[in-house]
Amino acid sequence: MRLAILIPARYGAQRLPGKPLADLCGAPLIVRVCERAALVDGIGDLCVATDDERIASAVSRAGFRALMTPRECRNGTERIAAASEQVRADGYLNVQGDEPLVDPGAIAAVADLLRRGAEMATAARPLGSGEAADPSVVKVVLGEAGRALYFSRSLIPYPRTAGEVAPLAHLGIYGYSAASLRRFASLPETALERAESLEQLRALYFGERIDVAVGRWHSLAVDTPDDLERARTEFLREKRRTA
Repeated sequence: MRLAILIPARYGAQRLPGKPLADLCGAPLIVRVCERAALVDGIGDLCVATDDERIASAVSRAGFRALMTPRECRNGTERIAAASEQVRADGYLNVQGDEPLVDPGAIAAVADLLRRGAEMATAARPLGSGEAADPSVVKVVLGEAGRALYFSRSLIPYPRTAGEVAPLAHLGIYGYSAASLRRFASLPETALERAESLEQLRALYFGERIDVAVGRWHSLAVDTPDDLERARTEFLREKRRTA
């Protein structure tokens, strides 16, 4: 099965404009994402899907491939769907362009679900201390078969019986078969996804099955200047640990 990693990146982030080009210990943030994704074995192509020539140039200078996609793309999924028209594969992995510390093991686990026949897949980890009330940490509940029942920015399930269920945090990595990516991109937005600002709820709303890999992976999404400073600190800490 030929798989491609596509990393969506746009320049105009509201809270941190120019985020993909922000310096992260000597390289643009988007290049750090590429470096992590490149550690995953068995991937045919790795490309950044962007709407900005500055991002494309930075990616190309670092030795990675960039694809230009329309500015009109409303979200990352639409952007990788547009990019997939330029990259032939049996399945696609959407790795978020603002997670420079993404765990290659989590990407590999989602890729493995695709190889085992999943039409759509993602990843989750145990919820960390202090994350229950944080709406930026998306939660997911799974069914018996390891598929997503629901995603929310609120804590789910509600812990009426403490300790009964270990809550899970969702990681922003998605895998799609080629057919499911085209199908998902053709579906209309739903009120449910707008209410939570979570596009994966569109898939559940229309009856798509989302298989979920669970592991003790770590990542950090960069949405604000404070997040960027935390990412720099963690990057240097990790570099010292592996030196």
